Amino acid sequence: MPHWPYLQAVDDALTARGIPPGTVRVSHHGLERGLTTYITLAWDVSRTSGRGGIRLDWEERQGWYYALTGLNPYDVLLYTVVTALRTPIADPERVADVAEELVRFRRVPDVEYREEWEGAREVRAAADDFRRSRLGLGPRLPQDGAGSEMAGSGVQLTIDTQTDTYERALTAVQAAYGRGSQA
Repeated sequence: MPHWPYLQAVDDALTARGIPPGTVRVSHHGLERGLTTYITLAWDVSRTSGRGGIRLDWEERQGWYYALTGLNPYDVLLYTVVTALRTPIADPERVADVAEELVRFRRVPDVEYREEWEGAREVRAAADDFRRSRLGLGPRLPQDGAGSEMAGSGVQLTIDTQTDTYERALTAVQAAYGRGSQA
């Protein structure tokens, strides 16, 4: 699973605080949902304060949600976004802050965390490659610092959309791919 490093970092942060989840699950939705990976961390009623359990759910594109559950973990009393975590791949320490507050007091901290996890870029790339492989495509080409794909000794083409005409841009693309004008 491409998000395993993220799950491991979150689990480590929780364990360091003495609140490891009772249930941890990582999986992905099929093609109908775009091969999206998700994580579920759950604490049953025996691990929380209050009258029920807590569940934290994460989807790579949407971020973190939480559920307050009843005595039966399938009885969801409340399910909503974790507004405190403002980035989809939030820093694991901030996720642990939210989880600790939920498990101990059944509430979300009244702060906003905007810190993204330091490994977020690698996890996104692994997720991209995972989806591409599931669709029968090769891995994405490496990117340079500006976010442009590098194709080894390939061609770099720059088109100025302010000054180049459509015809000139088309001719440049055809020349870069070794094709002559097909007018």
